Amino acid sequence: MRTNGFQKPLNPMQIGTWILLPTLLIQFVLFATPILPLAASIPCTICVFICGGFTAYFGYQCCKIDPIDHRLRCHLAHRNGEPEGGNGAEAGRSNDEGRVEGDVTKFCWVCGIDVHESSMHCKFCNKCVENFDHHCHWLNTCVGKANYSYFFWAVGSTLSMVIVRGGVLAGLVISFFIQYAQEMNVGGSGGSTLERSNNWFGADAGLAVALVNAIFLAVDMVCTVLLVQLFSFHIRLRHEDITTYTYIVRDGQRKRETGRNKMELERRRISALQQAEREGKFVKKWRLSAAGCPHVGEVICRPCDPLRLEEKEGNHQMQQSCDEGMNNTENGVHKANGNGYDGSSDAEKGGRDDLQKSIDSIDDGESENDAIPCINEARDDNLESDDQNCIEEPPLHAAIERRKNQHQEEAEVHLSLFTSDELKNAPHSNGEKKVEFLTTS
Repeated sequence: MRTNGFQKPLNPMQIGTWILLPTLLIQFVLFATPILPLAASIPCTICVFICGGFTAYFGYQCCKIDPIDHRLRCHLAHRNGEPEGGNGAEAGRSNDEGRVEGDVTKFCWVCGIDVHESSMHCKFCNKCVENFDHHCHWLNTCVGKANYSYFFWAVGSTLSMVIVRGGVLAGLVISFFIQYAQEMNVGGSGGSTLERSNNWFGADAGLAVALVNAIFLAVDMVCTVLLVQLFSFHIRLRHEDITTYTYIVRDGQRKRETGRNKMELERRRISALQQAEREGKFVKKWRLSAAGCPHVGEVICRPCDPLRLEEKEGNHQMQQSCDEGMNNTENGVHKANGNGYDGSSDAEKGGRDDLQKSIDSIDDGESENDAIPCINEARDDNLESDDQNCIEEPPLHAAIERRKNQHQEEAEVHLSLFTSDELKNAPHSNGEKKVEFLTTS
């Protein structure tokens, strides 16, 4: 398992960066600084070396830091008996008990442990890297959450250095050859740049110095193009808050989806060609054939492709239908609000009416119940109808009790739909009895 970028085996690309950076700095000091005017020589040299120093520092930090997943780090420290912010037992507990609540993990079959959801296993470093971005061969290390910022600024400082170098070398090379051409054609001393180049360390080798600067200018131009693409790419990734790995996966999915859509379009094109041939529509058949030609037809004949026109028209109609549906919905809501719609549903209104009817029905039942003593008194006064009243009294009591229980159950169901304020404000004839009954139920 690789723990940092300096661990062997070293990568040839990594060794190339170790050679290239000092070479660029030494070349600038030997071949550019002596030829520049004194007023520009010192500031340009300082600027180039500052950018080079930042490049070396950020690159070193990116290689030195181990971006391994935190749970895997604790697991390895506990297994090897090495403390990770404490003794081995504490390191083991930090892997299990130190998780953040709601943190999502996944199992790595290679490492054999639960790691963070954003962690990926790097086959070059043989470890899981938290918030894995990519494996950088130029630095010979993985780039993840722990060292991504150093990698980003290493790229930015390298780009700044090659831009400054390229600008200075371009000015020196262009001015040298202009003055050299003037001297060859007209004669005379030429110019200050040519003179300082010829007097380079007293070697009288101005043309050789200019050729060396031109070669390194080409190197700077190539590096500038590559680094601008890389740096702008990572600026875009930081703006979208995604990693390089996530971008590659998303781009692969997009390409596969594009391929499936292209295959479906070709299938529809073949079917449309066969149908046009059967129907004798030669113009449509020609348009379909022209639009189906690889590369040229897909670009030039794309606007007149019948299949794409039908697809575009279908999407337009679908969009219009969606817009009309949304407008109708909004108009209905505004109309309801304009008519005093209080926002309650029809079911709630119906429940309110049923509750009111239940309360009125219970009052009627209570009134009948109040009339029972009168029946009993009449039974005592009229002894002749005693047997008949005794027979009719129990059914009357049972009917009243059943009706009362039924309305109690209905009131309990509907009571959950309304607040206590609505119940208090409900109109009724015998208010005290109704409130008392609803409260007890």
